[in-house]
Amino acid sequence: MLEGYVEIDRLRLGARHGVGDQERRVGNVFEVTVGLRYDMELAAWNDDVAYALDYSRVAETVMRVMDSPSALLENVALRLRDAICREFPAVLGGTVRIAKLKPPMPGQMASVSVTLNW
Repeated sequence: MLEGYVEIDRLRLGARHGVGDQERRVGNVFEVTVGLRYDMELAAWNDDVAYALDYSRVAETVMRVMDSPSALLENVALRLRDAICREFPAVLGGTVRIAKLKPPMPGQMASVSVTLNW
């Protein structure tokens, strides 16, 4: 086995996650980073996309899950992990990071994020 890692780095999209009514109504900007471990040996040796983890389909899965609102980013991260594992059985483990770029709180910051590792 040749274990490798595919990463989608900071996929930016709008979504309606948050505890407050305003966040659920207006939405916010999020960045999602997904890193997935899988056996890339056949893809590497054969130079054939048929053996690779289709990261465009992974991105579509992320966008679909992000479209369904949650109060907590922890819940979004869990739903992302579950959908990815269900739709891509070759995934051995990974990381999902969700960053809210404009959190409704005082102070100046780049983002607030939640990371789930499995």
